[in-house]
Amino acid sequence: MYIMAGMSDIDVRAINLNLLPALEALLIEGTVSGAARRAHVTQSAMSHSLARLREALGDPLFVQIGRRLVPTARAQELAIVLPRALDQLGEAVRGARPFDPALSRRSFRVATLDYFELTTLTRLMNYLQRHAPGVRLEIERFSGDHLPALVSGEVDLALVGSAVKAPPGVRRALLYEDPFAVILRKGHPLGARRGLNLETFVAQKHVLVNVEGRGEGPVDRALAKLGKTREIELRVPHFSSALLAVAESDCICTIAASVAERGRQLFGLSLVPPPLALPAAGIVALWPRRHEDDAASLWFRKLFLSDQLSPRAGKGGFSPKLQTTERS
Repeated sequence: MYIMAGMSDIDVRAINLNLLPALEALLIEGTVSGAARRAHVTQSAMSHSLARLREALGDPLFVQIGRRLVPTARAQELAIVLPRALDQLGEAVRGARPFDPALSRRSFRVATLDYFELTTLTRLMNYLQRHAPGVRLEIERFSGDHLPALVSGEVDLALVGSAVKAPPGVRRALLYEDPFAVILRKGHPLGARRGLNLETFVAQKHVLVNVEGRGEGPVDRALAKLGKTREIELRVPHFSSALLAVAESDCICTIAASVAERGRQLFGLSLVPPPLALPAAGIVALWPRRHEDDAASLWFRKLFLSDQLSPRAGKGGFSPKLQTTERS
């Protein structure tokens, strides 16, 4: 039985600080065995730490459901504040250390979509070669599984569409908005028209990039408001796949203009404006709240929060606008 204590009843100075990293490991892994591996201790030692945490905090902290440890409400509250608290304690003990990108060997883990790889990666690599030649990147395809890794700080940055929401413990900022363009192959029967009317547009076979994880996209929602539908010939999970499909077929694709421009450069694709009003695609950055004041993370983040890496910065007809950071 655990004696439920209020926060004011707990003397933090009386708690063994060695238990706090154990609690963090349990929150991240969700199993005693996984937490033990993360903390480099035996499973028995981790079980003992959990028992002492429960006694010290007056809460069961986790409920066993199947093989998983599901955190209680109290543990969920701790999951938000504990990582940053441990970082602050570490910073206080170590003292502030300056960050010099020119000398750093830091590796940054980025979760994103191939939108970033097509539009921004080469610009970023060129910048790093000039200003931070020792910095390394690890780029992964973003999924919902990366959100807990953002909270824990295992992922440094996510660059995704604005439909992705930031969970507690993650900060979010809108980088810029990218309008849409329609792409078609060189020599397409429609030709490189300056304009494409709605009836002709609907009559084509379309490629859809399923970045939202469901069967329709913004084009289908806009068409539905007009009482119209289109034929989806091909659904793909990647922007690069859409460029390749359009380059080798008579299908067309309505896609973010920055990606469309990359398709023009790589495959000679033609670009025309969409024949209906579409909201621009929002591109957002997500990062761990626990890295908010980390000098290296701040430097890396600012590369994206400034306009220097925006894929269409300085090009006519597009003016990326940095938005105020959204608190989460």
